[in-house]
Amino acid sequence: MSNFQHPFNDSLKKISDRLEHLIKQSEFKNKQDPNYVILDNADILQLFKISKETASNWRAEGILPYSKIKGKTYYKLSDMHSIIDDNYNKKK
Repeated sequence: MSNFQHPFNDSLKKISDRLEHLIKQSEFKNKQDPNYVILDNADILQLFKISKETASNWRAEGILPYSKIKGKTYYKLSDMHSIIDDNYNKKK
């Protein structure tokens, strides 16, 4: 009998390795001070599940604080926490 491995197993291994990497990266970010964790535009779009246009509108309206360095937009995680907290409506 041979030790046949289906090519699908290689793909699953790669996905598993990537997931482990992302989990470790996430755990590292969670241990950091939110004032020093920087997010980029792709992170914000995914976090709030919004389009690029909505993010642009929120920046223009002053809802979304940001920094721009050489054409790239960055955000502080602590500011995102504040936005969520400030717009949280408790049930009365």
